[in-house]
Amino acid sequence: MEVFNSIKQGGKDLVSVRAYKGDATTLLAFDLDQSLLENFVGFSVRVAQGNRDPYPLTNKLSFAPAILKKNGIDDREKLSTIYSPYQKFRWVHVPSSEHYIDNPYFGLYTYEVTPRYLVNDILKEPDPNLTVSVTIDVSPFRDGEIQVGFTRAFISSQAYAYHFANNGKVRPNKTDLIFDIKKISGTAKRWNPQSKKEEDTPYTFEEQHEYLGWQARDRVMEFLDETLNNNELKLDVFAFDLDEPVVVQKLIELAGQGRLRIILDDSKDHVKTGCFEEQFQKLFEKESKDANAIIRGHYQSLSHSKVFIQRAGGSAVKVLTGSTNFTTNGMCVNANHVIIFNNKNTAQLYADVFDASFSKQLMGDFNKTKFSKTDFIVAEQQLPDMTIRFSPHPKAVADKFFGSISKRIKGAKTDLLFAIMNDRSKSDILDAVREQVKSDKVFTYGITDTATDVTLYKPNSKRGVRVAGKGTETALPPPFNAVAKIPGISIHHKFIVVDFKGMNSVVYCGSSNLAYGPEQKNGDNLLEIRDEDVVTAFAVEAIRLVDHFHWRNKKENAKKKKEPLYLNDNKDPKKIWYTSYYNSDDLLYLERTLLINPKKTE
Repeated sequence: MEVFNSIKQGGKDLVSVRAYKGDATTLLAFDLDQSLLENFVGFSVRVAQGNRDPYPLTNKLSFAPAILKKNGIDDREKLSTIYSPYQKFRWVHVPSSEHYIDNPYFGLYTYEVTPRYLVNDILKEPDPNLTVSVTIDVSPFRDGEIQVGFTRAFISSQAYAYHFANNGKVRPNKTDLIFDIKKISGTAKRWNPQSKKEEDTPYTFEEQHEYLGWQARDRVMEFLDETLNNNELKLDVFAFDLDEPVVVQKLIELAGQGRLRIILDDSKDHVKTGCFEEQFQKLFEKESKDANAIIRGHYQSLSHSKVFIQRAGGSAVKVLTGSTNFTTNGMCVNANHVIIFNNKNTAQLYADVFDASFSKQLMGDFNKTKFSKTDFIVAEQQLPDMTIRFSPHPKAVADKFFGSISKRIKGAKTDLLFAIMNDRSKSDILDAVREQVKSDKVFTYGITDTATDVTLYKPNSKRGVRVAGKGTETALPPPFNAVAKIPGISIHHKFIVVDFKGMNSVVYCGSSNLAYGPEQKNGDNLLEIRDEDVVTAFAVEAIRLVDHFHWRNKKENAKKKKEPLYLNDNKDPKKIWYTSYYNSDDLLYLERTLLINPKKTE
């Protein structure tokens, strides 16, 4: 879903805004006619939630102290985009990242966007004649019988540091599988509107988990609660890692009622003495009405899927899948996604795969079944057009669809966006992604977990960007505060978006690592979803993550004093901030024109 509006004059758009719906997020794209560029210093954005009074979004940077003083802007106001406009032609707005932890407003948001001008160090008042507004639904992603949810992945961020200081611990210790998440985890200095000062404020593990887990955690908990609250429902589970305390409690409750079967991976890290998976098995065997309702096993290598399947009267009714492990790291630390299909036929397909795997013998023989050899095409009225594949596959099957997907990536017409945990494995698919990053044919923008071969934005080049979620700066230059180190994997997604602004848009997602060997050895599911709205949600997620990490990927000399960062005042003609956005040989030009223009239809 996207919404466009502009101010026109003489048959051309003077100021334009296009808003894209993500999962409880909005991607805002801005544009400005070149006739209005003189003294231009960015865009101010105000937002109104429903019928509530509008408020300005905030920036991370402000103008230099001399400019702030000359304009009478104080420290409490300076980060408002009314005084510190965005010096970018897009912005991803995530409600509650800055202002609220609990209960963000979901519904219609109206964004008012205004270009701003600085003349002789005086910031001119916003011009209502140049203000463009767009109204779009900001809510958890649901379209027909499909839901998509993303984790926030902000444990190393300025927003997280404000809410939770630099407390990177999301568990009280490394030994207790289940713990009370309502216990105090730490304190942080937060602004108290009553006392009008920052005060030490205690917070719980639950607050951390809800904030970091964002929509993915909500979807997981809703799925489990729905199952628990209906005695007619039973649950089948594929789990790789398993230690999220609330998830574990709910699963054990279902087990005690005889309503749970689970396939839990038993690769080497999951059978170590005292590990969480071993603890879960013992607890399950103690509480379950059926000790045989748990299978500890793997395929040729791992049982790597992360799946919940609801059944009623023996038939499947609903399924949750994706990249999210049911762990505190999976929901609180990793960037991850979940996908829910509230569709009996799709759920039954996953249920049949579960039944075909529910013993060590069946897991060992799975690559001989029809499930490993078939591309399952889904074409139902309330679902997107898509293909689902289940591994491990025979080599010939893997060869065929790897070739097909890599060809689609190499043939991208408008854009390629991705978030992949590891793109260095042997894989035609991953090779194709890396090839597009080096190319300048389409807008390519993505992130992986590791810092190997980082490709940052280079002015006067249309080469793609590939940044890393780990190995980034945590001690940041002023005005930024230090942020927490990432305690584990940062980017755990495995998704690739092709042509979200072109014809035949598609996203490849799920639990598959998109690597050649694992697709022949691991139990996984790979989804190929051909739906504009779903693809757009994943595209927004990719841009959000790259934005979050890109500027921190540039390592600085640890001994060098970090100079403060300020907004560009355009005084140096060689460093005017918007120049690259209007240079047709620059990646930022591709970005600006791609996001503001309508979808290509040919």
